[in-house]
Amino acid sequence: MAGPRANRRRSSQRSGVGRHHRFPNASTAIALLASAVYINALDNPFVYDDTFTVTRNPSIVDPTNIRFLLAYTPFRPIVNISYAIDLVIWGYRPVGFHVTNVAIHATVAVLLYGLLSRLLADVRTRSGQPLEPQVALAETWAAFIPAALFAVHPIFTEAVAYVSGRSELLCGMFFLASLLCARRAMLPDSSAGSVRYATAGAFVFGGLALLTKEVAAALPVVVLAYDWLVLPGTREARTRRLRHVFLPLLVILAAAGTFRARSLVGRDATITASPLLNILTQSIVIWRYLSLLAVPIGQSIMHATHTVVSVLDVRALVAASGLIAAAVAAYSVRRVHPLVPFGLLWFIAALAPSSSLVTFWEGMAEHRVYVAAAGIFVAVTPFTLSVGHRLSRSRTGLGNVFAVAFALAVTALSCLTLVRNEVWASAVKLWSEATLAVPGRWEPHYALGDALREADNCPAAIIEYEATLRLSPRHRDARTNLGICLAQTGRFSEAEAAFNEALKLDPTFARAYTNLGSLALIRGDHTNARDYYTKAISLESKNIIARMQLASVYEVAFHEYRTAARLCAEAQSIAPATPGVVECIRRNEKMAEGQGQGR
Repeated sequence: MAGPRANRRRSSQRSGVGRHHRFPNASTAIALLASAVYINALDNPFVYDDTFTVTRNPSIVDPTNIRFLLAYTPFRPIVNISYAIDLVIWGYRPVGFHVTNVAIHATVAVLLYGLLSRLLADVRTRSGQPLEPQVALAETWAAFIPAALFAVHPIFTEAVAYVSGRSELLCGMFFLASLLCARRAMLPDSSAGSVRYATAGAFVFGGLALLTKEVAAALPVVVLAYDWLVLPGTREARTRRLRHVFLPLLVILAAAGTFRARSLVGRDATITASPLLNILTQSIVIWRYLSLLAVPIGQSIMHATHTVVSVLDVRALVAASGLIAAAVAAYSVRRVHPLVPFGLLWFIAALAPSSSLVTFWEGMAEHRVYVAAAGIFVAVTPFTLSVGHRLSRSRTGLGNVFAVAFALAVTALSCLTLVRNEVWASAVKLWSEATLAVPGRWEPHYALGDALREADNCPAAIIEYEATLRLSPRHRDARTNLGICLAQTGRFSEAEAAFNEALKLDPTFARAYTNLGSLALIRGDHTNARDYYTKAISLESKNIIARMQLASVYEVAFHEYRTAARLCAEAQSIAPATPGVVECIRRNEKMAEGQGQGR
């Protein structure tokens, strides 16, 4: 039996992955860290875009309607499927959706640890360094430290503690899985069978990543960099893979990315008039991301960004020059520390899809850095390897200093993450913070107004809606919601004026007519209420609220029970789960029968 075991050991050493690189205890510790820091986020409510992705997403209600489920978000169907699965299991309880997010994040952290272990082994194999127990222990620490910091870093709260951040998490999981498979397929000593399976896995996981988030378009770049910078092998083999695999993939993904960018126009972004100016703007944002990774203070759901309007902008030139200098420095150490240029290239490539072709109304968003930041944690592994050597050689002196420093860093980052989770626990807290972070923007004031209105605090909401209108006077929805709060506080004349102002801005705005109808009902004016609701339905054929309210008017005020039953039946056909719709139909049909018999 000694012969086969020796052969397996030699094979493991050639591939760079030995028995000492399988560390279930380290993986378990990372998974526990990633889960523990989000324990206080599990009860957080749905906030912000969760309304559209989950609570008002009609496609996830019936998971058997596969066509609707896939077509509703054609560029991110995997995310939509995950929401549908959660809905089947948990209903509309946020805790279940948060549990899924945390589980995916823990998986990503463990996959990152596995990748870092293999990266370090590949670098060692390429340099010809012998495999020794002390080196193995140092590499364990070198992989564990950045993976643990990734697991607990507060910059990722927007991706993890926010249900709609799941696209980043799923993309990160599939991205890393694809990269690990691709790495296995490219190892020079892999058998033909393992190459086939690994290649298939790389394409499957890569496809899933691309169907989850556009950032996956960076995957071929990262795989190519892994091949040329890290893995051992011949130049001829690398050139062959470049010509036959990577270049065709890049062309396909570039075309898909351009199509996706154009699909965003009019909703979340616009095609930038000057790609150069947008890149200069994003060069400043990239430094902001790096500063938050280094010192995570000043986080917010929205960030003020400096928009570059001239190529002579000093701030932009300094930022761009700094990035170029960092790239040159990284390239210069590629032979000694190949993970530095590899990690930085990963970081820039993963940010590129949201930084070049289009200009987003949110110039900076913390969730966008989730996949990209993994590259930074890769780039710092030469430093953590040095720390790992210190820790592996001695349990006293400098080794203990590093151990304490690491423990303190994990503790500090964990505490900051727990604090950020509390901010995400309340829409009011979240948007109050944003109004301070971006004082000149109307968006956080409008969102805060909605959060306060939903919390039954209309007096405070009125202040925020008025602030929104000062910054954006033609904001139709802010004016409408202001009218709702004015009505709820008894200021009916001002509410009516607000609704009419909204109609001046948009005469086809059905919601304003619905609100005017409700205001007429409060005043006891059933005739005008009927006319307003009828107008709203004519403008918006699937208006459930107007139908149900109009049915109530016909039932209570005009005693036209058949018309009321018909309106409720229409509402049921549009939205079967509408509260009270079945009772409305039965009650009015019964009243109509009694009315007919009386005649």
